[in-house]
Amino acid sequence: MNNALVKYRDFLLGALILCGAILFGLALQGCQHEAPIAEDNTTWVTSIGMPASLPQTGLDQNQDRPQDEAFGQEQDQGNQLGALTFPPPIIDPATPIPPPMDGLALDENILVWVLLGSDTEPPFTGRTQAIHLLFINPRFSKASLVSIPGDLYVYIPGYTMQRLNVAYAIGGIETLRMTLAYNFGVNPSRFVLAHPGDFQWLVDDIKGIEVTVFFPIPDACGGIRAGVTQMDGTLALCYATYRNGIDEVDRMLRQQQLLSLIFRKFTRDGNLIQLPILFASYEGWIKTDFSLPELMGYIPLALRLADQDRIGYYMIGWDHISIWEVPGYSQALVFLPDQEGVKSVLQSAIDAILIPSPLTNQVQTLEAQLTAAHQATASAFGQPTPILTPTPLETEMTTATPSPTPTITPPGYP
Repeated sequence: MNNALVKYRDFLLGALILCGAILFGLALQGCQHEAPIAEDNTTWVTSIGMPASLPQTGLDQNQDRPQDEAFGQEQDQGNQLGALTFPPPIIDPATPIPPPMDGLALDENILVWVLLGSDTEPPFTGRTQAIHLLFINPRFSKASLVSIPGDLYVYIPGYTMQRLNVAYAIGGIETLRMTLAYNFGVNPSRFVLAHPGDFQWLVDDIKGIEVTVFFPIPDACGGIRAGVTQMDGTLALCYATYRNGIDEVDRMLRQQQLLSLIFRKFTRDGNLIQLPILFASYEGWIKTDFSLPELMGYIPLALRLADQDRIGYYMIGWDHISIWEVPGYSQALVFLPDQEGVKSVLQSAIDAILIPSPLTNQVQTLEAQLTAAHQATASAFGQPTPILTPTPLETEMTTATPSPTPTITPPGYP
């Protein structure tokens, strides 16, 4: 097989992971309706400045990282709690700080990623209104996505009790990781941060999506009726970000619905043939510590996750939170977590991916569709067509992951 075409095939399939990460990192832009939640009376940190006593520790793809040329020198080790120590608050909390979560049973081979959606376009740093923990079992080719409300009132180590969605703005990805470790017992090894424009452009690039609307939204987004609706990027973004008062749980349900639909559209009918262009467009714009070689190492896993019912969806919902008014003049409403309830959701998501299940013929079908789509493209240029080796229907596999490499941020959206 021609080496250049093999490389092209790997690039094509490898881009699936990055675009999947874009999908999971839904960028939320505040389509909020009625009863907006006011700020509390604690110190608020904006993108303009930060408290002098709390230095910025954020990590993005433009910061220095080791650059290993050899493939697979650095492995994604999953949950990295280690011997973390949590600094005390620098601001008196509005409510007592709960103890850190412990006792979560998480196998060291389970990968833990965090997928984020910012409410602000670059270069500004806003709130991360979309926060999703992704647990992946490479051996059984299964994953669980846990959606977390951004208004969850948690302890941000080294700062104070505050909404989870400000942790990234306060101290970058390292502060967010420490916040997740304290309050959820997990320390993600990889992150992806997308912006509103990333999601909107992506939906337009795939020619829109067909969404079954279960509950109408008559007073926002131009009015959305119940039933099947064809959505472009603008409408899909509004549908994903709209919130009626403090009902963040309903918004998370709509986000998960869109994630499933877009991922399904990408992986069927050879649509992955579009990914080289999409990869080139979004690479470096989305903040992440993934590298392209590392993503390519997850190619077999990505195709298997596209098989039927191999990704489970969970959320921290009304049964695991209570509404609380922050003391002071602001009358801000936030969500206080029930630690045992949150722990139960996380453990259920983890346990679900520890149960093996056989692959179906769908993986081979998806490979055949992609081969056919590439054949049509290659024949137009008079090139020979590479043939994808059919995937054996087995549940156990191993993956190799190389070291991440920084990317360069382009001047704007594609």
